[in-house]
Amino acid sequence: MRRARGACGIVAALLAIAIAAPARGDVEIKFGGQISSDIRYRLGGEEVPPGLSAVPFPSQQRLLKYGFSRNENLIKAQLSLTIGERVKAVADVDFVWYGYSDVNELQAETLHERVDPYRLEAHAAYIDVYKILPHVDLRIGRQVVAWGTADRFNPTSNLNSLDLSDPVLFGKPLANDMIRLDWNPWRDLIVTAVWVPIFRPAQLPRTAPLALTDPARPAPVQEDGIRLRLGQLALANPPTAVNAYTMLPEPSIENTQVGVRIAGRLLKQDVSLSYYHGRFGIPSPSFTVNGPKGVVSALVMWPRMDVLGADIAGSIDKLGGLGYFAEVGVFFPQEITYGIYNDGTGTITGHDPVTFVKQMDGSYTTKQDYPEAQRGTVIPSTPFAKYTIGVDYTFKNGFYLNFQYVHGFIDEFGAGRQGYAKAGAAVGDAPRLEERIGEYLVPTLQMKFFSDQVLVQLAGAIKIPSILDVEKKSCAVVNPLVEWAVWDATSLALGAFIFIGDHDTKFGDPAAGASEIYAKAKFTY
Repeated sequence: MRRARGACGIVAALLAIAIAAPARGDVEIKFGGQISSDIRYRLGGEEVPPGLSAVPFPSQQRLLKYGFSRNENLIKAQLSLTIGERVKAVADVDFVWYGYSDVNELQAETLHERVDPYRLEAHAAYIDVYKILPHVDLRIGRQVVAWGTADRFNPTSNLNSLDLSDPVLFGKPLANDMIRLDWNPWRDLIVTAVWVPIFRPAQLPRTAPLALTDPARPAPVQEDGIRLRLGQLALANPPTAVNAYTMLPEPSIENTQVGVRIAGRLLKQDVSLSYYHGRFGIPSPSFTVNGPKGVVSALVMWPRMDVLGADIAGSIDKLGGLGYFAEVGVFFPQEITYGIYNDGTGTITGHDPVTFVKQMDGSYTTKQDYPEAQRGTVIPSTPFAKYTIGVDYTFKNGFYLNFQYVHGFIDEFGAGRQGYAKAGAAVGDAPRLEERIGEYLVPTLQMKFFSDQVLVQLAGAIKIPSILDVEKKSCAVVNPLVEWAVWDATSLALGAFIFIGDHDTKFGDPAAGASEIYAKAKFTY
């Protein structure tokens, strides 16, 4: 409870300052937030053992084939304090109760934080200083810097890694500590520079570990011959267990991230050019260590990348104000290779980082002299592009349509191809191959009825079959929703998030998640 009291103390202190501040006539105070409840039931997903969960507690929060997958209640508090025209402070904090208990021994049942676990999320905690230099604004603290013009699928927005724990959101930016400068030298022209001292990885869905811990999955290498040999080795000596470990970047100057963006208007259209230097938020496999008794340790790392981006958005008056947007990012990735090692003395542990030694080029080698197989290529250094093109339009009856063509989903990275294992596949079975960067259609239709009190939404994403896939398999996710504004600031919602596709497709893969139905209640103040 100390964490909760600390958060309440911070909010109370800010409110005390806000209450005392009106003695000055140039102070503006805004306070608001939200109270909400989110209950979800999982339908037909592959059961995830507690030890593989990305969030190991609370212990009662099991991902069953059929069972409750979310039972959260949230209190959001937002405070903005502006002093004159020079300074502004913003805080945005969520206090969330999991709704599950973490009572795996009798002693835990005597602790309130185990019987009723919670977490604290800070989405914003920053200070704005306007005109710190002529035409220059400064922002320091925890913040989200969102670039791009597309709706949620933004290949140019890479400063914040994504929270992928809620599939309904298709990735929500995670706030991080940054220093941001905005320079407005002329009219609508704005030059933005951002420095991120510490890398923050993406928040993965709780089903993500299944992608590494299934022994039947094909090795994530590009070379067919190496993949075949690794499959044959695994078939001859099948693993008894697969453990996944991480190698987070060190908190050094070499691992800081930077971004620069030039934005403005050209021929009445919003345009921008951007550059980012940092890392991809989702980890990539890099090493496997074969330990005693068939225990395999898989290690992942976050690849470096440079991204050149451009986007444009506007409306076409001759088409009734049809809105359009286009956004492209050209990625220059770090090459990641796949090392195979044999360790007859023990396995890697999460508390033994010295097992691997960092080299001058940023790669890792083992401290011990293990025999190494020929390295396959996981991510080639070949540049690749991700882009989104879309339109949106509001009809006279109030219906809203948004349609996007997406080349490269939010979790896809690297040129080349990837393999999917079929349902029930054995170790060493040949995978189904397709391009790593896929093509998607993402439609959203919103309709309002009864004086805009009822919102009906039909949304989703459809994967177009890959040209490399001889079976031409497609898959999709569908997100129907009905939301009722029952009273001022209060809404109730019923919806579903349905995965459609075979086991060896992107959305049918158990690691992607399982279909859910959900009910939400929200009060905004």
